[in-house]
Amino acid sequence: MKLKISAMLSAALLLAFCLAACSSKSEPADVLIKKSFDSAMAGDWKNAEELAERAVAQEPSNVTALLLHALALSYTDRLQSAIDESLKAVKLAPGSFTAQYLKGYLLYKNRSYDQCIEPLRIARSLRPSDMNSAILLAQASLELRNTTAAAGYYKIIARDRRFYPTPAPWIGLGMTFLKTRPTLTRSYFMLAERRAPDNPLIALNLAVLNDSALKSPMNAVPYYNKFLRLTRDKAGFDAMRVKVQKRLTEIAAR
Repeated sequence: MKLKISAMLSAALLLAFCLAACSSKSEPADVLIKKSFDSAMAGDWKNAEELAERAVAQEPSNVTALLLHALALSYTDRLQSAIDESLKAVKLAPGSFTAQYLKGYLLYKNRSYDQCIEPLRIARSLRPSDMNSAILLAQASLELRNTTAAAGYYKIIARDRRFYPTPAPWIGLGMTFLKTRPTLTRSYFMLAERRAPDNPLIALNLAVLNDSALKSPMNAVPYYNKFLRLTRDKAGFDAMRVKVQKRLTEIAAR
């Protein structure tokens, strides 16, 4: 279960762009940036991209314009072009948190996990209190099977007061130990369950963990049943419900 970050990340980036644009001199590029920002906030990413592109054409070294253009490109299915724009911004402003973070975010979005680590680490060093970079570093490290690094970042996230009461970092911690210490994974998954007792996917994670990794199908049964109860009358879970019911039948037949 990954942390749901996309909306939060975009909002944080757009706020940075707005502050930069609104504090600039009243020049044509700045006006275009403000209009691009307004379009992005309204969800019109196509118009936002066109306006930001015009701003970049007028001022190729305007980091705010480059970053906003990069973000808009990523929302109009031109991810590689977005990455290229973010690289230009980082070259111009290597000490900018927003530039380094956006570069890392876009590389992560492109599944270039090995390449996203460095800019995200730089971003985190520039703003240690920001959890968005820690979230992406945790998830990228997990994708790269660097479980030691992933666990370290998830622990940082779990200590943050905004995330401590949520299930996501505890699920992340559990996943880092799934192959090596499944009993510890169970402990973390149970912490996640305490924080979201009505989440069917957490129940299913606990069921599969007990059934497969811990080789304890009887301990999995209550969680399978909980999953079925929580997903009753929810059509989106029908396929999973069929598999769970089949597995319960198999366990009962033993």
